[in-house]
Amino acid sequence: HLLHFVVLVTLPCVLSAQFFQVEQGAGYADAVYYDIATRSSTFVGHTSWDIAFNVGGRSSGILVNEGIASSRTEPLRSTELYVSSATDFATADTTQITARVYNGEASWDDGAFNVPAISGDPFDLGWGNYSTATQTVLGSRVFFVVTPDALYHKLFVRSLAGGAYTFIHGPLDGSTTDTITITKEEFIGKTLAYFSFNDGVQDLEPESWDLLFTRYVTPLSDGAGNILDYTVTGVLQNKDVGVAKLSGIDPETVAAPTEDEAYLSSLTTLGYDWKSINLATFQWAIPDDVVYFVRTPDSLYRMQFIDFEGSSTGISTFSLGAEETTATTVLPAGINRSRVFPNPASDRTVLEVEIKQSTENFTLEVIDPTGRTLFASRVRALGIGVNQIEVPLQGLPAGHYFIRLSGTTGVLTHHLIKQ
Repeated sequence: HLLHFVVLVTLPCVLSAQFFQVEQGAGYADAVYYDIATRSSTFVGHTSWDIAFNVGGRSSGILVNEGIASSRTEPLRSTELYVSSATDFATADTTQITARVYNGEASWDDGAFNVPAISGDPFDLGWGNYSTATQTVLGSRVFFVVTPDALYHKLFVRSLAGGAYTFIHGPLDGSTTDTITITKEEFIGKTLAYFSFNDGVQDLEPESWDLLFTRYVTPLSDGAGNILDYTVTGVLQNKDVGVAKLSGIDPETVAAPTEDEAYLSSLTTLGYDWKSINLATFQWAIPDDVVYFVRTPDSLYRMQFIDFEGSSTGISTFSLGAEETTATTVLPAGINRSRVFPNPASDRTVLEVEIKQSTENFTLEVIDPTGRTLFASRVRALGIGVNQIEVPLQGLPAGHYFIRLSGTTGVLTHHLIKQ
């Protein structure tokens, strides 16, 4: 008797993609948190907050709101963050300001408040220094925040201790001082806790989200050799979400990358440059040879941007389909190899199987991405050597399918693209 064994292999298959839209509103007034699994949007006005704190277990990132500035007829002023040389909150003033700082793009720990950190010093977190003795972060410098109403706020983050941020803030004249505490335990499962100088601590995130359609600042060339900090409209990804970008390909048929290294955690892997403005027509253009694979903790999705309406509506249109993984059972050791050719195919394809010993009673099926069997026939026997089984595809719409050969000894599955 032949020895039988089972090996599980994942084969990519894209479910029928559908078109979806995210609407940020005129002038990109809202940030939109998008949950891919439920295709749901949560809208948060850009003016709802000023700074935000990363509430992950080991996180210490503090960010400034870069989304308020817009292309409205009367643009709003951005929230601005300035670092200073001051270390004493009581005596700090604007003469000690050294630079304006912006959020980074590496992760949600790469906030503007973290920018002053000394490169190569793992204990310098920008706004404070980590103590290995006490396992706390103690504040090291004073910042100045200018809100859209043109008011200056002094701010000093005293500490991150016991899972709680504590900071003080007040006007320049020192007439009042408020102490605020943000406890991470109150935001379990969230990425950021938000703070508004007008409304205090805010819980703005939905319980679940993968992508954030928003405004943010990124360094861009002005074409004359200078780098400017420019506000763009784009898409950021949540923690634990990886994105792979493929270009110069057919977005509908290219296979998803299988190597982990292809899926980047940088916040701006999708970013803003999936679109560009045609300076001759002043119309937005979307490349048709770019696709993104978005990997969440539970699933993998194929995403292609289709249209962008700009500041009049803030609508982004994209196709989205789930990439399904299917377990394939390899036939007994008597099978040397198998393949499907041609693939992609049009009206017909061939399943080729090379075996060492004759085997009987197999079922051949063509299955759609939802698991529905579209065609089935009986294969009485496979002989020693190379066996070729013709698979009819007439009448099937273009798309992705499985060809499955199953019997008492196991199941063999191939992914097929129908042109």
